Formats: sequence, C-alpha cells, structure tokens
Amino acid sequence: MEEAYVKINLDNLSNNVKTIIDKYNDYDYYIGVVKGDAYGHGEYIVNTLVENGINYLAVSTLDEALNVRKFNKDIPILILEPITLNSIDLAIKNDFTITVHDLNYANDLNDINAKLKCHIKIDSGMGRLGIREKQELKECYELLKGNNIEVEGIYTHFATIGVFDKKWDNQLENFKNITSLIDLNEIPIIHLGSSIVLLSHPKIEFANAIRIGTLLYGYNISPTESNVGLKNKLRVVRNRYYQKKYNISETFTNVKLDLLPCMSFYSRILQIKKLSKGEQIGYGAKVTLENDSYIAIIPVGYNNGIGIKNIGRYVFINNKKYNILSVGMNMSFVLVDDSVKVTDEVVLLDGKNITIGTLARFNDTSFHEMLLNIGKNNLRIYTNNEEK
Repeated sequence: MEEAYVKINLDNLSNNVKTIIDKYNDYDYYIGVVKGDAYGHGEYIVNTLVENGINYLAVSTLDEALNVRKFNKDIPILILEPITLNSIDLAIKNDFTITVHDLNYANDLNDINAKLKCHIKIDSGMGRLGIREKQELKECYELLKGNNIEVEGIYTHFATIGVFDKKWDNQLENFKNITSLIDLNEIPIIHLGSSIVLLSHPKIEFANAIRIGTLLYGYNISPTESNVGLKNKLRVVRNRYYQKKYNISETFTNVKLDLLPCMSFYSRILQIKKLSKGEQIGYGAKVTLENDSYIAIIPVGYNNGIGIKNIGRYVFINNKKYNILSVGMNMSFVLVDDSVKVTDEVVLLDGKNITIGTLARFNDTSFHEMLLNIGKNNLRIYTNNEEK
C-alpha cells in the first residue's frame, strides 16, 4: 500500500460530463476548465473529458497548457492569463488560444506575423483582468483584425452568483455596453458563464459557450433555499423582497444534478502504540493523554493537504470514526482502539462519510483549495467502477 494516495474515478467523471451536457444541451462549446492541475485531479483526465463531450479546454498559464497538450494534441486550449511576448511562438507552435486583456497588449502583438487565435477578456465589474471601456475594446478589436490575428472569442467572468444581489445583472449590462461598438455576430465563441452561472441563471441568449469547472469534478454548487424552520422561511421572504426591490433577473435555486465526486483520499497506518494516561505527544508536547490510549501514526500531514486545523476532526477506519490528535508535516497521530490493525486502511476523503466540504470547513478554506492541496501533493491513482 502507498503511504498516501488519491483515487480519481474516471467513470464518475464521465457521468458528470454527460449529465451536464444532457441537461444543458443548448451550447455549441463546452469549455472544460482544467486549471490548477485540473483542480488537483491531474491533466491525465483530459481525454475522458473530451471523449464525453467537452470540446474546448481552458487553463491559467502557458505551462499548464503545455502539460495538457502532452495528453491531447488536438483539443483547442484557451490560456486565460496573458502570456509574455517571448512565449507567443510557443503558443502558435502548440495551437494555443491566447487572451488579450487590454489595448497595450494588443499593440504589443503588432509584430506577430503568424496565425494566432485569441479571445478578448472583458472586465464587466470584477475589477480583475480585462477591458473596461467600449472605445478601448473597439480599437483593440480593429487592431487585432488588422494584424491578421483571429479574434475567435470574447468573454467575461462574474464576481457574484447574482441570485440574491444585483451585481450579476449589472455586470451583464456592462458587458453589453462595453461590446456595443463591435458586432458580436462576427465573433465565433462568446462565453460569459461558469459552473455557478450555468446552474443559477437562464442561458444568456447570445452566449454560445459555457466554462465548466467545479461541476465536472462532481460538486453541485447550486444556490440553495429551504422552507424548513422559521429562520429559513424568513430568509426566503427576505430574498424575494430583494429580488423585487432591485429587479433581479430570473434565477434558480436547489437545482438537481446527478453528479458524483471523482476524488477520494486514503492512507495507511505506520505504527500503533499503546501509551499511558498522562503521556504527552506531538510537537511541543501539547497533547496530554487523558486515558491509557492506542495511538495510530499515519503518514499524512500538512504536506499532504491535511493541515493543523484538522486536529480534532476525524478519519474513518473500518467504517468507524477516529479523532486526529496532532498533525505534523508528514505524519499525524490518530486516537484509535484495540480493534484497529496496522494493515487497516485510513479514509480521509470518500465523498460520503467525509466530503470535500467537511475537509474545507475544518481547514477554514474553500473546497477548491482543498481539492488542489490534496490532489497535487499526493500520488494519484486513476480507477473506474469495476476496480476496487
């Protein structure tokens, strides 16, 4: 058995892609977001995505794009962050699509005399990368076309989900205004939404592409509302009031989607010790045993994505909960009983007894960060439902 390993279930991934495309079947382009090492799942999964209907990929950096290209030589790949000018030749050679985020960058591309595809990024209100003014966009668009650079796409990213606030609607109007001096019908790919937008809003009429990240990996992030209990009922009343007061556009909550988490995380036991009441363990001798105890040492710590905030949370061994007493860089102490054996498997994430949300809450972070930390720092094993 490996020290600590992550299982990636490719059948679950296939299910998720098919489920998403089957429900939301009115797009021409389904852009799979595989940045951050495919949210910790590894670039190895890209062909599973493509085989099941993803027809474009998006990454953050040139290095990520190069890693993805090792697994698939044909799929279009959009690099979401602008790349340096001395890397343009590498992008052209590997048929990458670059992002143009302002007029200065478009001007810098003046000397490029080769076939190059780009998507223009619009800052519709997040305040991050992108063009904010319609005149700048017009000049940028015309400059790119004049330089024989193919403007294949245009896109933005929303700052909020817009279900109980007006920010999303404002950003959509900003996008329309910023693009009002160019003909969007001339641009083949228009993508404004991500997974949360797909779930919580009707399709934007003129958008023919959707970026999908979180949903691919098995996490339904649909906004939720509940009528159970007085507090929840009052929240619903408040939300309806806000929607009416601020004229918030139609939105959806509690969307059902049959998604399956693809990632699970396991380890083994290095040693089991029987220690006496009053003994102190761990760095700084901070933990004093309250009773005679069995302590299992497992080869998992903050190097593996399980930080010190996990102290007090549980793992599962033989379908039973056992608490973590202390965490180091590569090893942790788990309080067990005499039924646990060195040969037993330790479950740290299985999507059922322990979910990625559980880990995120214990670590006081987002589940996206947990996926990256666990997925990147441990051996990955790719499986399907026929394999144990």
